[in-house]
Amino acid sequence: MGFSSTLQEASTAKIQNIDYTSTAKNIVVTSQSGNFSSSPTSDSMFAFEISNASSSQRDGTMAQQFGYLEVPLELDYALIDRKFGLNILGGISSLFLIDNSVTLTSGELTTEIGEANNVNSVNFSTNIGFGVNYKFTPKIRFNVEPVFKYQLNTFSDVSGDFRPFSIGVYSGLNFKF
Repeated sequence: MGFSSTLQEASTAKIQNIDYTSTAKNIVVTSQSGNFSSSPTSDSMFAFEISNASSSQRDGTMAQQFGYLEVPLELDYALIDRKFGLNILGGISSLFLIDNSVTLTSGELTTEIGEANNVNSVNFSTNIGFGVNYKFTPKIRFNVEPVFKYQLNTFSDVSGDFRPFSIGVYSGLNFKF
């Protein structure tokens, strides 16, 4: 990836879905080939690399990170209800955006350049999974639940066929009062 700074605010070569911070308005991200390639690095961070930069520019990586507060509403149905149990679960979640940043990294230097303006502040997901549990007593059980979550409306303006999802394995203790 290539980037450079200018003495005045750059009016061209801006990425349209980023609201730039006042400290990053002079950074110009360029690509001679015009090819942006994206690769997910985790479920909440996506890296975009720009190739074929000129020698007067620095090489680096642009990354977008976002985080959500999730409020799930799920139903759990016991298929086997013994010492070892098996459940299926399904439901929906509301996700509230709490972190949204775009950074530019070159070597040891990382600069926050802004935030994405095409990420919805509230979105929803459908959830489906199963659970395996072990009852220590009739009131205490340990459970492990792999869950697939398909997000419905994460982005407001997307070019391409990007459909975010996550797979998580949740575990814990359940107490009945």
